[in-house]
Amino acid sequence: MKKKIVNFLKVPGRQKILENLLSLGFVKVVTMLLPLIIIPHLIKTIGLELIGLLAIVTAICAYLNTVIDYGFAYTGTREVAKNNFNKVKNTQLLIDITTCKLFLSFLSFFLIFLTSFFVEFIEKNILLILLSLLNIVILSLCPSWFFQGLEDMKKIAIGEVIGKIISFLLIILIVKNESDIYLVPTFYLIGQIFSLTVYLFFLSNYIDLSQARITGFNNIYLKLNKDWNMFINILFPNFYNIYSYLILGFFGTLLHVGIYDVARKVLNVSEQVLGIISKVYFPVLAKNINKFQEFLKVMIVSSIALFILQYLFTLYGASYIFDNNLDSAKQLMYIQMLAPFIYALMISYGINYLGVLGEDKILRNITIITSIIGFIAVTVLTYFYMAVGALVGVMLTWFIRFVFCYLSSKDFLISKA
Repeated sequence: MKKKIVNFLKVPGRQKILENLLSLGFVKVVTMLLPLIIIPHLIKTIGLELIGLLAIVTAICAYLNTVIDYGFAYTGTREVAKNNFNKVKNTQLLIDITTCKLFLSFLSFFLIFLTSFFVEFIEKNILLILLSLLNIVILSLCPSWFFQGLEDMKKIAIGEVIGKIISFLLIILIVKNESDIYLVPTFYLIGQIFSLTVYLFFLSNYIDLSQARITGFNNIYLKLNKDWNMFINILFPNFYNIYSYLILGFFGTLLHVGIYDVARKVLNVSEQVLGIISKVYFPVLAKNINKFQEFLKVMIVSSIALFILQYLFTLYGASYIFDNNLDSAKQLMYIQMLAPFIYALMISYGINYLGVLGEDKILRNITIITSIIGFIAVTVLTYFYMAVGALVGVMLTWFIRFVFCYLSSKDFLISKA
């Protein structure tokens, strides 16, 4: 076994991949475990209904997060990886993307203020939404994509973990009752500001401002137009994914949303783990697509491990979080045990194959079609089966998207063989 590991690491580039996996793995372990620890505390202090309220607010801001990020997490990473430590090009890219994000952030705040005059829920919860949106804006300005493109995941690990731990400690120590609900997004915001500060400190060694130019409105338009297809690829899945929270809140109660949100946070552990592998391999595949089969094997093995872990957690860990609502929660968790396999295949043949090859238009068309299907499926299934329907609708859409991506990738797989 030891010999196999040594031989595996002898292959050029694999040590760097392993190092990056461990760095991002550390980040995700922290970011996955802390919410699972926070959830029981919030259930006892503010209750499941207010957790449901926070989930709906977060869902609204998540839509805007998709707009602000605009797919730069992938297109920016891809360009940095291809620039190969060229400080001048990378600096200008960083300035262009940051300016675009600030412009989109301004539009997002304007949209929230505008809709608050027409939508009662937004008007009633405007402070919660603005605090959450400000947190999203600071998050979007953190240049994790930049270091991902440089394959320097240690910087991401340090930047992310410091902020998460600060937020965690503030919530655990200070949030005590329902009136403290506004402190939850506030403390997440404080932690995110610390993360951004750390990122800015690290950036000084990787940028050269001597030849940088200011990004004007024309440059913003050109950049947004260039990355439009990737933006659509990221935006449309949210019409069924994040939408599931909103439609469940419409058809059901905040309690339904609270249980669904906590169950999805458990599923999010699998999504985050697979997302780590996807992000670590993305710049590697951008340089050498022939490593795709190696990447796919890693994703499948990881899915099997996550399936086992979810099964064990459902049997032994769910009662620690849910108490009185255990039966409803367990039903969701048993259903979502298959989700890691579906999610892994979807992102492997989607963003990590078609996306890496620059086939953004093909991926865009697949995303639009499957998102419309998902929008309908989630709506209908949620109406009849509440939280179970919302979850099944999301997973069904993931599977349909995988099938479309796989069929579209077959021609490219044959040509690369």
